[in-house]
Amino acid sequence: MNELTYRFLAAVSDGLGDDLYGWHTGIAYRTRESEDQVEGRVLGYVRQLLTADLIGLGSIEADEQGHGVWTDWRGSVDELLSRAAARYGRSDTVWNLYATSTGRGRRMFDSEAARREAAGVDPWEHGGQVFRDIWDADGNVIEPHGDEIVV
Repeated sequence: MNELTYRFLAAVSDGLGDDLYGWHTGIAYRTRESEDQVEGRVLGYVRQLLTADLIGLGSIEADEQGHGVWTDWRGSVDELLSRAAARYGRSDTVWNLYATSTGRGRRMFDSEAARREAAGVDPWEHGGQVFRDIWDADGNVIEPHGDEIVV
C-alpha cells in the first residue's frame, strides 16, 4: 500500500469518518490545482476506494421530523459517485459528505499500521500534514504512482 492510500484509510480508521472536503483542501494546498481539477482528483480517488471496498460514503440526512440522522449510502459505485458529485463542496448541511470505514478497509489499515509499527515507524507520524509526503512544495509527486490509489 502506498502512502496516499494509507492516509485515506487512516482518516476513516477511527470509525467516525472524514469530511471529503477536508481531503479537497489538503490536496489543493499541496498540488496547487484548480478547484475543478482537485474535485475531479478527489472523486477519482473515491471511485477507486469504493471499487476496492476500502471506504464507504455517508452523511447526516433529515428524517421525517427534520432531525439529523446518520445515513450510510447504499448503491453501486456509479450511483454513490454520482450522489457524491452532486453534494461535493456544498455547505448547506452538517456532515454533508463523509468517507467512512468498511470492514475490508479497516483490516487493510490495521495490517499496514501493524507492519509500520513493527518496522519502528510511528503509524500516526503525519499529524496534521496529511499529504506532505505525497507532493513536494511545488506540487510535484514525490514517488512514482504516489498520487494514485495503490494497495
